[in-house]
Amino acid sequence: MQSFDNIVVWAMLTLALFVYYKLCLLMVVRPSSLNTEQKKQWSQTVGCLINALPLLGLLGTIMGLLQSFYAMSLGDSFSASSVLSQGIASALWTTQLGLVLAVPAWLMLTYFNNLVQKASLADAR
Repeated sequence: MQSFDNIVVWAMLTLALFVYYKLCLLMVVRPSSLNTEQKKQWSQTVGCLINALPLLGLLGTIMGLLQSFYAMSLGDSFSASSVLSQGIASALWTTQLGLVLAVPAWLMLTYFNNLVQKASLADAR
């Protein structure tokens, strides 16, 4: 079981919560309250935030590996492999979490962009 004691994990969860909130707000709750230009601006902003999720996961991985190697340098050689394997598993979890949070959001954003494009074409006619 992976732990939530990493600040990067909480940053990813908070960012993902905002991203999904904003996407749901734009697509379901108030889809007609914004004009096309505002929707495009929000789409770019949300896209940038979604792109940050896997990068935060990579940052968590690097931090976890650094902690593992530091703990390994302090310990004896017998427990080094155990410390390293636990550290790597913990570190890779942040990368997995970043991707799990980002991929559905990318799909939702693509769907939202298609809705905006269809609405823009319908308004032009």
